[in-house]
Amino acid sequence: MNTLELKNILKFKIDRINDKKFLEALTILIESKTDPIMSLSNEQKNKLEESRNEYLLGNFENNNVVNEEMDKWLKE
Repeated sequence: MNTLELKNILKFKIDRINDKKFLEALTILIESKTDPIMSLSNEQKNKLEESRNEYLLGNFENNNVVNEEMDKWLKE
């Protein structure tokens, strides 16, 4: 049995299934094989590595501090 024949058999069998929970589980399984995997450019990878290194060196601000600074800036 070739790939096309197998796909057609599966389509036929799926059309006959009425169990919503089973179909939802099958959808998750199929999506795990068909959803594209996000790929990053070299520039994006480099920026992520730079950000990681900055974080490891302690060069970051606490989210609360940043929010306070933004609130202050917006009020000016």
